[in-house]
Amino acid sequence: MATERIRGIQVHRPIIYGSHARLLTDEERATAPTGHTHRWTVFLTSAASPPPPQSSSTMPPPVDINYLPGGADDLSYLIKRVTFRLHETYANANRVCDKPPYRVSETGWGEFVVQIKVNFVPESAEKTLALQHGIKLHHWGELIDEPAPAAAVPAAPAGTAEDAAPAGNDVKMEVDEAGADKEAQETAATTPATTPAGGPGADAAEPPADVPVRAAPPPVSIAASLPVHAWQYDELVFSDPPSNFLELLNEHPATPLPPRNRRARDQREEHELKTGKKRKGAGGAGRGRTSVSRAPTEMEPPTPATPATPTAPAPTVPPPGILGEPGSADVPLEYSVEMEKGEWNRLNDVRISIVEQMDRWRERLIIKEKELAKLKEELA
Repeated sequence: MATERIRGIQVHRPIIYGSHARLLTDEERATAPTGHTHRWTVFLTSAASPPPPQSSSTMPPPVDINYLPGGADDLSYLIKRVTFRLHETYANANRVCDKPPYRVSETGWGEFVVQIKVNFVPESAEKTLALQHGIKLHHWGELIDEPAPAAAVPAAPAGTAEDAAPAGNDVKMEVDEAGADKEAQETAATTPATTPAGGPGADAAEPPADVPVRAAPPPVSIAASLPVHAWQYDELVFSDPPSNFLELLNEHPATPLPPRNRRARDQREEHELKTGKKRKGAGGAGRGRTSVSRAPTEMEPPTPATPATPTAPAPTVPPPGILGEPGSADVPLEYSVEMEKGEWNRLNDVRISIVEQMDRWRERLIIKEKELAKLKEELA
């Protein structure tokens, strides 16, 4: 029978899902809803990327500002539809993609979690796969460049709104995740931020007309002009597939990952190649790593602003994230076999370390048990 499952077989299909965000251009800002600051895209695609354009230069080809990884394979032979559940403030929050590309682009001003549901073709006899991804609009982790020193801001005259609420592009928010299926994977454990009234899809609140508002300071880092990459590698695993679905999978083998990266490894390396400036202390966050296969997908709380004084420049606020951990500048631009091997080697090193620790603790436990048995004999 065509629906009979073939036991003892597992078939894998590598995918990438996540988001891309960048600042709006002047033309986009003119037509975007009031207060919107970014254009973002949430997507799900195959892991292998098409080869980059041929170039006579020995340098890796430049990466377009709207670049998304993957997409070498058409996944419609196994995916029936992908549904992206956006924040409720967006019109038609359920966005359904019945064919590739599986992606949704919008503008907004706040961060939130997108629920992703993947429905497979009937031949697969698979249940709906539920994923989630936190859209990131702001860079996290170690900056590409050292931030420029902030200029001192004169004290505000009496009656002005120096303590007014931050602008929309400084606000982070997250939707309620109650009842949502949570995907088991490595993510940075952080505290969800507060959701301001209105949500990221609605117009951002504007201050009263009679209250002067200080203009936003210029970007303190080159990262402010770069897109924010927040995506991750994963695999669809089909265990004991029905015979007709197995035939379908065999007819559409996945495009293999390239042996090595054909593009710059990440934004940090791309910037170093472009400027010829290597960051001091190279080998820090993400540089000694051959892969960053798990980009953070949870929200980080906004960093409280420190008001400037007339006598001293505003202190530099450290970027959010865990010191020494990869950040948005370390998210891979392309996945390769080399990175896969590096990831496997790290996992194997961790496994060996855990086994060694277990052996040491087992030896200590045996010694303590012998001491306990001896004490019991003495008390008997």
